[in-house]
Amino acid sequence: MRIETLCTGDELLTGQTLDGNGAFLQTCLLERLGLRVSRSTVVGDEREELVEALQAASLRAQLLVVSGGLGPTVDDLTVACAAQAAGVPLVFSPEVFQSIEARAQRLGFHLTEGAKKQALLPQGARHTLNALGSAPMVHMHIGRCEVFLLPGVPREFRAFMEGPLLQHLEAHLPPPSGGGRIFRKLYRLQCIGLPESLLDEAMAPIAAAFPEIKLGFRVRFPTVEVKFLCEASGEGALAELGEGVVGKARKALGVVAYGEGEATLAGVVVELLWGRGETVALAESCTGGHVAAELTAVGGASRCLVGGVVAYTAKAKRIWGGLSEEVLGVQGEVSAETTRLLAQGVRGCLGTHWGLAVTGYADGGQAGHFFVACAGPGGVLREEKVVWPGARVDIQRMAAARALNMLRLCLLGAPEGA
Repeated sequence: MRIETLCTGDELLTGQTLDGNGAFLQTCLLERLGLRVSRSTVVGDEREELVEALQAASLRAQLLVVSGGLGPTVDDLTVACAAQAAGVPLVFSPEVFQSIEARAQRLGFHLTEGAKKQALLPQGARHTLNALGSAPMVHMHIGRCEVFLLPGVPREFRAFMEGPLLQHLEAHLPPPSGGGRIFRKLYRLQCIGLPESLLDEAMAPIAAAFPEIKLGFRVRFPTVEVKFLCEASGEGALAELGEGVVGKARKALGVVAYGEGEATLAGVVVELLWGRGETVALAESCTGGHVAAELTAVGGASRCLVGGVVAYTAKAKRIWGGLSEEVLGVQGEVSAETTRLLAQGVRGCLGTHWGLAVTGYADGGQAGHFFVACAGPGGVLREEKVVWPGARVDIQRMAAARALNMLRLCLLGAPEGA
């Protein structure tokens, strides 16, 4: 089955917005159904170009998924262009209009003429109402190509993609041509601590031992994802191959691999703390709360994160770390000693099992560096200095990730230097 995607919007061509919907769709299709996208096209808000792109894709593909351009504004052209490409008129849907009207009433705003156009659908098309927004998902055909039009708002797109669209494809997936079905699955390992080049070197023996897999890498700064696309003639054989590849990769990488799939460092840390029944407190300087934000993005983090402080000034460091004027004067606000004392101080103040602290200079250039320290029942268990020249936000993100990883290594009891 040949599948294509088409994403619309001028913002995708000007650098204002990245196409996250296309990447999400490709991952869903591959991981859930073993299907790969043959081509992905991005088109701006130009009627002629959009009609041409729809017609061209419909001649090549059996399935086309379109993202964006279903809204109420003048630059939302996808539905009208899809009708033109299919050679059918737009017709009014009372059910869609009632859904849009009810939503407007719930939110307390009046319905504009632009909003009403979302109830106009290509003749013969089916629709699925939108539980998170106003524009429905539209299911139609352009020639022999099956076409799905989805809203471009990421949360709405994902809800349709993971729900009715995948369910439809699972139920109506055509049998393969030219023999038995090939099963595919993408396995992913999330890694921190090694650059792409060294990960590639570490994975080379595994790629050689399993020639039937396709090895790939993706930088997800400040981490790196190692990807294994596995293919087999049956589900059992596929699962056996995937488990074998991932098992050998995890053994080769050791603590560098912190999780699989969509695992996050913060999620892994929270899970480890839960399992041990332990708690952590934070003292952040240059990261300005990034570590706390990562942890609190994990549901249930309140069971292990007691609290934290952004100790940004010398006064705050004196209070939370018990640092004297002499220590600050000699060691400085950004130093290994200051960071150690902050980790111990915040742990003592909040009565937690662990204290995690970060200080640094996030101004980029050659001056960009930071210190991380983790204190536990036995004192300061790990500490490091990292030089990371670059943009301010990149230094903050890297420092937060290295801090979370340091706590993870402490919880795992990993030896120093791991």
